[in-house]
Amino acid sequence: MFQQNHHHTFDLYNHAFTAGKEYGDVCVGLFHDIGKPAMKKIDEKGIAHFKMHDTQGAEMTKQILRRLKFDNDTMNKVVRLVQYHDYRMPAEPKNVRRAMNKIGEDIFPYYLEVRMADTLAQSEYLQEEKIQNIRDVQKRYEEILEKNECVSLKTLAVTGSDLIANGMKPGKEIGEVLNKLLEYVIEHPEANEKETLLKLKDNL
Repeated sequence: MFQQNHHHTFDLYNHAFTAGKEYGDVCVGLFHDIGKPAMKKIDEKGIAHFKMHDTQGAEMTKQILRRLKFDNDTMNKVVRLVQYHDYRMPAEPKNVRRAMNKIGEDIFPYYLEVRMADTLAQSEYLQEEKIQNIRDVQKRYEEILEKNECVSLKTLAVTGSDLIANGMKPGKEIGEVLNKLLEYVIEHPEANEKETLLKLKDNL
């Protein structure tokens, strides 16, 4: 299938195969754009667009891997890599922390590798800018790890038990408050201290 836009030189098959070789895993390369044929739309200028191909591809990948009887852990990781392979952001620390939370800390390094492989398999159109963005995100990511900044509930300085001990009743509101506190900490990593968060909880 021809991709018909400025970002691609190869047809879909050769792009996927080349991305797989760049990544070192042809399987992931072949799956990452599997949703494109179903989502292809041509605009009035004859340019192809593939809106939501990542979500479509993730669902197709899940079905295929399930039929092939892959283990749940592998399936979960590959599906998420397909879902987020095209997820881009400005390389600011808060954006990278948010992406780590959304994509998953466990696969974030692989996500960066897949993005780089995908970019290297594209045309030269804006390629240098894309590569520089990936490198900048990688640098921010390493800084976040070095500073041990919180990006998920498992490293949030308060737990549900802390909230209950502080006077909250058990129930779904506990989870809602924890998620609001996490959102705040992703924006303000210096606030990830138990006393600070317990004071904040009633004002979010």
